[in-house]
Amino acid sequence: MSSPLATLLCEHFDDPHLYKQAILQRLWSDYGEIARYYSPRLTKTMIVKHVAPPAEVHHPRGWHSDIGHQRKVDSYQKEAAFYQSFAALCDEHCYVPQFIALIQNREYGEQQALIMEDLGSIGFTQVYQSVTELQIKAVLSWLAHFHARFLAIDTSALWPIGSYWHLTTRQAEYMVMPSGPLKKNANIIADTLETGRFRTLIHGDAKLANFCFSVNDDVAAVDFQYVGRGVGVKDVMYFLGSCLSDKLLWEKHDEYVDYYFEVLKNVQLLRYLGSETEQQILELEQEWRVLIPFAWADFNRFLQGWSAEHVKINDFMQAQTALVLRP
Repeated sequence: MSSPLATLLCEHFDDPHLYKQAILQRLWSDYGEIARYYSPRLTKTMIVKHVAPPAEVHHPRGWHSDIGHQRKVDSYQKEAAFYQSFAALCDEHCYVPQFIALIQNREYGEQQALIMEDLGSIGFTQVYQSVTELQIKAVLSWLAHFHARFLAIDTSALWPIGSYWHLTTRQAEYMVMPSGPLKKNANIIADTLETGRFRTLIHGDAKLANFCFSVNDDVAAVDFQYVGRGVGVKDVMYFLGSCLSDKLLWEKHDEYVDYYFEVLKNVQLLRYLGSETEQQILELEQEWRVLIPFAWADFNRFLQGWSAEHVKINDFMQAQTALVLRP
């Protein structure tokens, strides 16, 4: 028997034979699923991100509240807004799945179905748990192109602050943090990150698992629930922390940061010619480089409250945090 969602999809695409091929992933806290569907009439597959919050939420780490629920619901709506209005602005250098449709039915409350291009059907078939230096640089290049693309574009329809861990929406985690200099300075760190001169659109959850690779190591990104304004180094910090061990962070962090800025400068100079713009690019780099330790400290603050034993709280993160907290 067809599910209500399958019926809606068949009606929307005028294809009574459209069907689900496979469930690819369950959403966090059992808020729905991501699945691949196939339309015989259109002769193509598509990805459907179906949001259907459960009646009773069971958070994997025990965190749940009405505020947390609303944040997740809002995040799916912001993601839909990104795909509807901004995905088409991303070229092959910062590729994202293209928007197909959004189905919202008031009869089903907070449910929605976001239908997107199937990246697997165009060659982005690989998701890695560990990566080579070439693949790390491919993602850093993706981030640089994405950040350059949206520096001067109005994205006010999305989150005013990108990332899922920023202090404004993580007060519960902040309250249970251990007392100390990081907690005492949390607001100053957050304000420093968000009040700079140069802000762009950041992915907001740029972990390795959210990047898909082709066999040629071209890259596309998924999962834009927390896309919003911010400094690009927040994405860079989070990505490097997601795929490098403590040892490799000490050895390679600065080299990878340099590579990111090299690509960013090249992208901007190609897109916006002129000495004034070149000076602005230099000023942007100066500002964002100063903010790198603040990005590490800000994420450290979130982890200290959310899961104080988390593996990402390593010596490198603590050393970066100390740079911000030193007298």
